Amino acid sequence: MAGLTTITATQQPAGPPAPAAAKPAAAGIRAADVAGTWTFENNVKNAAGQDTVVSSEVTVSADAKTWVTHLAGRDPVPTRVVAMAGDSVVTESGPFQSVARPGQTVTTHETFHFKGDVSWGSIEARYSNGDVVKGSFKGTRKK
Repeated sequence: MAGLTTITATQQPAGPPAPAAAKPAAAGIRAADVAGTWTFENNVKNAAGQDTVVSSEVTVSADAKTWVTHLAGRDPVPTRVVAMAGDSVVTESGPFQSVARPGQTVTTHETFHFKGDVSWGSIEARYSNGDVVKGSFKGTRKK
């Protein structure tokens, strides 16, 4: 008599689906993309609450390690890069003597957005008297 062999297969539930092919990450901004000298018009409020435009120039090194803000008649202000991602660079400067509020020092936190030779963004100014003022800016890279 011939032997009967039984083969049992257990069915395993299907595992999670294989992940879809990852999309390449969008290329983020690089320091070299924004290197150069930029001129800006910064819109902030003075101590009386009036809109004030402060002109500045920012020099940016190709490695992002050296950013310097120049204000008319003032010593250069070292500017620290806090973060870079997408089209944006976040910086901090100060404390330094305020242009918009004479007699006070200010520390600024700025978010720059860049597209080619154009930049725009927001600024938060923290003054020595405790005031916090938000503003905006726009600028272009010098050719």
